[in-house]
Amino acid sequence: MKKITLTVSALVLTLAGCISAPRTSVMHDTMHNLDSEFVFLVEMIPHHQEAVDTSRETAARTGRPELRDFALTIAGDQAEEIRMMREWLAAWYPGKRTDPDYRPMMRPVAGLSPDGADRAFLEDMIMHHRMAVMMAAQIRNRRLSERPEILKLADDIIRTQNAEIERMETWLRDWYGVTGGGHRMH
Repeated sequence: MKKITLTVSALVLTLAGCISAPRTSVMHDTMHNLDSEFVFLVEMIPHHQEAVDTSRETAARTGRPELRDFALTIAGDQAEEIRMMREWLAAWYPGKRTDPDYRPMMRPVAGLSPDGADRAFLEDMIMHHRMAVMMAAQIRNRRLSERPEILKLADDIIRTQNAEIERMETWLRDWYGVTGGGHRMH
């Protein structure tokens, strides 16, 4: 049932124009393979790193002070979470290979106007955040960890990134007239 739901969800997002087919594949593969806290940590680190890198790039490029501050907050928060996750992997899974099967989700913005790059960042980061929320929800829903640190991280990701999704959707509406989406993930 869960496989069907995820595939249907990915199809709906693809048809809605939210993500392309390759991103659907990444999303489905990661969700399907998330079967332990170890996999969650290994996959969440590069996922967060992509958000850190893209957010720093956006902060350096945008002409919107509120987007600059927002992007720097994402970069700082997720860099700290990466640090924690790496420490946990080293402490809890010493010597275990941590090679992720991660493919980038966010499109390159080279060649876009500053305004177009801002819009691409918002659209892509919304989907990127939704993926992180879905992965964090799997930790809870599938009871993949009993460690309080992991459960707190999952809860923090769900809470923080849902709030950030709402802010980005508001900016898409206010700055570009883009409506729709608006779905919070739990």
